[in-house]
Amino acid sequence: MSVITKEYFDYPHRKKGLDHTRFERRYLRDLPQVNWPDGSQLKLWVTVKFEQFPMDMPAKPFVAPGGMDRPYPSVWDYSTRDYGNRVGAFRLFKVLDKYNIRATAAMNSAVAARYPYLLQEILRRGWDVAASGVDMGKLHHGDLDPASEAALVAEAFDTLRKLTGQSVTGWHSPAHSQSTQTPDLVAAQGGKYIADWINDDMPYAFRTSAGELMQMPLSWDLSDHKILFTQNMPIADYEWQINAAFDALLAEAKTRGARMLSLSLSPWIIAQPSRIRALDRLLARITATEGVTSATGEDLRNDWLEMQAP
Repeated sequence: MSVITKEYFDYPHRKKGLDHTRFERRYLRDLPQVNWPDGSQLKLWVTVKFEQFPMDMPAKPFVAPGGMDRPYPSVWDYSTRDYGNRVGAFRLFKVLDKYNIRATAAMNSAVAARYPYLLQEILRRGWDVAASGVDMGKLHHGDLDPASEAALVAEAFDTLRKLTGQSVTGWHSPAHSQSTQTPDLVAAQGGKYIADWINDDMPYAFRTSAGELMQMPLSWDLSDHKILFTQNMPIADYEWQINAAFDALLAEAKTRGARMLSLSLSPWIIAQPSRIRALDRLLARITATEGVTSATGEDLRNDWLEMQAP
């Protein structure tokens, strides 16, 4: 019979709060009651995901959400996703232009290389391009060799900076998946914000070995991918959920201070002909509301830094 010694229970990080040093414990209710620097109460952050799903996607360690799980070549799966970059994106541009919304393009670097015309349309609108890995078959996870992951992060940033001419300061991991070193690698490549951790409604400071990042919570719960694809819910339910979230966050903003509503959109999902009008109605209501403005991820990062200044 084994005996558990006292040393078994010794844990150097045991203390009140968190058992790591990545970020400080913070409760949203305790933040100062202030508005955004431009006076608005709620910021709408639209992030459009431009993804490349390889036809021969690896099945391990896991298939990315939306990834192909049929035997190669799965033309049906591939062409469904490719619809977003060929057709859906331009339908989405039209709706976002209608409401003067500059979005963040969370982009696989492979998309920028394969679809130069699509990239030019994004840049022409002054969107903020954020790196989102190389493609949806090259995921970041704990079993990935550190040197291999470092090469993937570098490739994503280098390719996008070269093709866009932007500084590309944002990062969103493909499939929301990270290893323990992903934030460190992003910061080492000059990243300034990362949109993977969804444990808050507002930005917060995040420590890495290469300096401080800002976590920008990009809601998975409100994403078209989760509601319309993974859960296969009707478009009316998607519309209801976004409206409900908007109402709740705006009410909080009026009584507790600045809030943000993040919408994660996939052109191959939300920009289908049967769904795009629901998004149009949502944006019409949100943007017409007093005290609400929209911003890109980099704009939000700069605003939040200004709000935290002493």
